[in-house]
Amino acid sequence: MSVPAEGRASSRLRSSPSPHSDGRTAVERLTDDLLVEILSRVPAKSLCRFKCVSNHWLTLIDHPEHRKKLPQTPAGFFYGSAITGDWLLKSPVHFTDFPGRRSPPFDTSCTFMPNHRRVDILDCCSGLLLCRGYDVSAQGDGFRYIVCNPATEKWVVLPNSGKAASEVATTRLGYDPAVSSHFYVFELVNEQEFYWDPDIVGVAVYSSETGGWVYKEKKWNAQIRLIDHRFASVFLNGYLHFEADCRGSSPCLAVVDTEGETWMNFGVPDGLFDGFIQWSQGRLHYANFQRDEDGFTIVVVYVLENYQSREWVLKHSVKTSYIIEAPLLEWVDFHLDRDFDWIAIHPECNMIFFTTSWDATFTCYNMDSRQVKLISGLEVHEPPYMPYVPLYAELQSLHI
Repeated sequence: MSVPAEGRASSRLRSSPSPHSDGRTAVERLTDDLLVEILSRVPAKSLCRFKCVSNHWLTLIDHPEHRKKLPQTPAGFFYGSAITGDWLLKSPVHFTDFPGRRSPPFDTSCTFMPNHRRVDILDCCSGLLLCRGYDVSAQGDGFRYIVCNPATEKWVVLPNSGKAASEVATTRLGYDPAVSSHFYVFELVNEQEFYWDPDIVGVAVYSSETGGWVYKEKKWNAQIRLIDHRFASVFLNGYLHFEADCRGSSPCLAVVDTEGETWMNFGVPDGLFDGFIQWSQGRLHYANFQRDEDGFTIVVVYVLENYQSREWVLKHSVKTSYIIEAPLLEWVDFHLDRDFDWIAIHPECNMIFFTTSWDATFTCYNMDSRQVKLISGLEVHEPPYMPYVPLYAELQSLHI
């Protein structure tokens, strides 16, 4: 005899509500501390996707206290454009992202900023951009510094430092959201006498906490001269680091804090001249070119293990012929130091980004897999190239 359908026992396992269930999923019942601990173990690329799960996850990932634990990955790179006949008709701010990824959900041309007849990108640090804007109503070369956050479209115009443009060798931005919500702007000040390659005689520092500038005369135990006005700098542990020429000795790294009270300078690996410094995985990295024992040019990457010993440890080396392909390889090998532009070292991964002058393409080299990958081509471009990690936190220091 067949059993009536309504009397059959179901072969499926039916779940009954838990007496402790409150209608939330297992993930929703996780505490924030536990969720952050789990997220700290995922790759940077996955963490970037998880920001889209919910507003709560986005806030959690971008919280200053959590950024110390969580990997941060660039959304792409900002760069300027060379001045051409039609530069007034185009945005001076350019951005290139990674192929295959969705375009960042923010205005990468920074059209939200105040109306200026020209805007130059000077630096990028932890999600903020430092720009120099020339007002449409101003005469001559009068300009103001602007610090903005493209992800939130907030910006602030800084007061004048009191230094003439001819006195300022270069200007750099310092910001670490894992430590403070305040940012700093550093003006490296030249000697006032006009001649080639003047020494740096002091540093003017703007603090968003005080809203003002302070100027301190240099206290390095050497005469410091900038190697290149487009040089890379690193803001790490509350200090601005940059490579310099210590007159009378070898190249060095010059260091100054946000208050102009602590000054240091120490040697670069093997006395290598005109290298490239970056922050990656919490430590200072230094990349440059060397000749090996067979006379071939190699790329070397060093890591500063600690400030006390000031010891540089070789992290990676590879022949340039392995990562660069060009018709005239011997010519490339000979002139690589002049025709090669460093872009960045990935903040969380062992990857180097660079471009070459003969083809103007962004290229990525993975130090772990030793694989080379083309990112994108550029049109009219001008260094520096700045990796950008979006910051969605609202900062009180940025206001119109």
